[in-house]
Amino acid sequence: MNAKLPIPSRDSIPLLNRIETPATKDRILPVAIGVGLLAVGAVLWRMKPGALAIPAADPLHEDRGASRWRRAARRSRNGVAKVAPENLSDSLGRSLVFAGGALLVTRLLDEITAYR
Repeated sequence: MNAKLPIPSRDSIPLLNRIETPATKDRILPVAIGVGLLAVGAVLWRMKPGALAIPAADPLHEDRGASRWRRAARRSRNGVAKVAPENLSDSLGRSLVFAGGALLVTRLLDEITAYR
C-alpha cells in the first residue's frame, strides 16, 4: 500500500490565503535603516566635523556704558553659551545613535513577537 496523499497547495486552503506575510524587503529595510542611522550617528558623534562647529559667543565690540537691557542680554547670552554644544555633531550624532538603536530594538521585538 504505497498510496500517496495529495498535498494541498496554499491557494486551496482559504485560511492561508488570507494571511499576509511581509515581504523580505519590508522586514530587512527597517533593520538596514537602523544600522545606517546608528553608523552615521556614531561617526558624527566621534568625528566632530568643522562644518558643524558653532562660533563662540564673544561680543563683536565692547559696550562699557551699555544700558541695563544690553547687560541683561549679554548675561543671558553667556548663560546659554555654557549649556549650548560647541559642535552640533554632538547633539545630532547622539540623536541619530538613539534613533537607530530604538529602531533596531523595535524591529527585533517585532520579529520575536511575530505570530507564526
